[in-house]
Amino acid sequence: MDQKIYQYHDWWFDNALEFLGYLLEEIGVHVDWEDGIEFASLEKSKIEQLVNNIDKLIKFKLTYQITKNDGTTADANRAYLPTMHKGKYVNFLGKDPKIKQEICGHLFSLIGSKKRKICDICSDYYEDEYKTSQVSQTIYPVATGSLKSQCGIRKMEPEYHACPNCALLGSIEWLDDNPFACDTENLTNYILFPKIEDLYELHIFKNELREIVTQRRNSNILGDTYLGKQGLLQEKYARDEFSLLLLLFEQMKTIEHCDEWVCLRISGTSPTYQMRNTYLEEIRIPNIASLERIFRRIERPYSNIIDKSFTKSLINDKIDYALSNKNKNLMSKGIIMDDFKTFAEAFKIRQNCILAGLQKEMIYALIDLWRCKDGTV
Repeated sequence: MDQKIYQYHDWWFDNALEFLGYLLEEIGVHVDWEDGIEFASLEKSKIEQLVNNIDKLIKFKLTYQITKNDGTTADANRAYLPTMHKGKYVNFLGKDPKIKQEICGHLFSLIGSKKRKICDICSDYYEDEYKTSQVSQTIYPVATGSLKSQCGIRKMEPEYHACPNCALLGSIEWLDDNPFACDTENLTNYILFPKIEDLYELHIFKNELREIVTQRRNSNILGDTYLGKQGLLQEKYARDEFSLLLLLFEQMKTIEHCDEWVCLRISGTSPTYQMRNTYLEEIRIPNIASLERIFRRIERPYSNIIDKSFTKSLINDKIDYALSNKNKNLMSKGIIMDDFKTFAEAFKIRQNCILAGLQKEMIYALIDLWRCKDGTV
């Protein structure tokens, strides 16, 4: 019997549904992508293989290696993600492998008279057999949780609830290959989600992304390398959403279908990120054709122009790293959003600091192509 999971038409769950379809294809299951995903009922061996792959991804995606003072290495958790509570993974991610197999075995096929509750996400009836129904940021990152003041006057219950299927999908999306960057100094993490309505087109696009991403501690979209402390080779990465997007575009074959994105920003309130505030922003690129033209003519505009810039004091020549990152954000945002005023803001003298490190020839070529040969000026 075939199983059909219909498309949610939601940025988080559509990406999660695509990711589940990708995981199924990875274990040799044929997936039909019409209005959702459709696949044959999974045999026990396939379920075990699926859960085994998910458990491997939990360790690979949600932890990273640190080097201690004595030179030894250890695993550390990505504390900025809302996937843990008191040091343990929650919801589907924290279940024993056998329980995970049971949940996957019942995926979208629960039947019987006990299904009395209604899922607040998909509106299906369900029974909370696996104790995964309470909606937290693990299932849906912008969930309001149990704060009554944020749940709305029409919502009489202080909490939202989800069926096991939605809980599974929401939980595993944290393991997906979405571009991310972590600004550790500001305790902020950025994750980009492509917004493509057709699920199969989304699948094709994300498979291209999966060939680009390289999982590291602070990002999976890497820039140039440089010689760091103790002579070790370090990798550069973006520290804001627009720089991340611009750096990603440098590594893609074409960007003509990449004009709508959703950015999830997660901010912590302490170095351990025990509390997380989530913010959602939709990025609609107004002139993708102009942006693509820039990438065809200017070689790696982020890496060769923006990332090489820095902001220094006019008084003592010291580098202001916070203002440097701010200016990189302004230049990246200006190019992405086709907003020259925002781009030019980075060149203003502020706090007795001036933008430096730019190659004038490349800046002139960029402005000439962007503003003078595009019918703008």
